[in-house]
Amino acid sequence: MHDPFLAPRTFVACAFKDRDSAAGGLQSLLALGVTPPQIGIGAIGAYRSDAEALGTQFGVRSDVDGEDPLAGAPGLASAAESAASINHGALIGGAIGAFAGVVLSFVPGVPIVSIEPHYRALAGVFLFFILAALAGATLGGAFAPQRSTHAAFRIVDEIEHGGLAVVVTVDAANAQAVQEALTAASGLHAMSIPPAARVG
Repeated sequence: MHDPFLAPRTFVACAFKDRDSAAGGLQSLLALGVTPPQIGIGAIGAYRSDAEALGTQFGVRSDVDGEDPLAGAPGLASAAESAASINHGALIGGAIGAFAGVVLSFVPGVPIVSIEPHYRALAGVFLFFILAALAGATLGGAFAPQRSTHAAFRIVDEIEHGGLAVVVTVDAANAQAVQEALTAASGLHAMSIPPAARVG
C-alpha cells in the first residue's frame, strides 16, 4: 500500500449492520495492508460503546461522527459549514435588501407598498430585508459544496438503525481496492470521495 499521508487523501466509507460484521470489515482492511491510523469507526447512541470497543480491539480510531461520518472529506461541507453558508447568504441578502428598501422608498412614483407616506421607508426596509434574506439563504445553500450528511445519507440511515460507520483515508491508487474489500466484507453503501472532489 502507498503511504496515504504523502498523497492527496481519498475517503472511503461504508456502514456495517452490527458489531460482528464491522469487526470482519476491519480485519479485511488490516489484511489488505491498511494501517490502523487510516481507519476510523463510529456510531450513535448506545452503539457508540461497540465502536469504541472495536477501536480498542483493532487499534483503530473511534472518532468518526456517527451523525456526519464524512465530515472533513474533500469537496464536502459538514453540516455546520453548510448551515454557516446559508446563514452568511441570508445576512448578505438581508443587508442588501434593507439598503434597497430605503433607497426605493424615497424614489418618487415607485410605490413599494400602499401605506402612509411617513411609514414608507420602514415598510420598504422590512419588505426587502425579508425577501432578500430568503433569497440569500437559498443561494448560500445552493452555491455551497454538498453537505457531507447528504452525500452519505444511506450510511447515516444505517447508523440511525444501529449500524456502525467505517471511514478509511487512503491515497487514490488504493481507494478502489479498499472499497471492494469493504463491500466483500458485507459493508453497505460503500463509497469513495476522491481528493479535491466537489460532489453535487
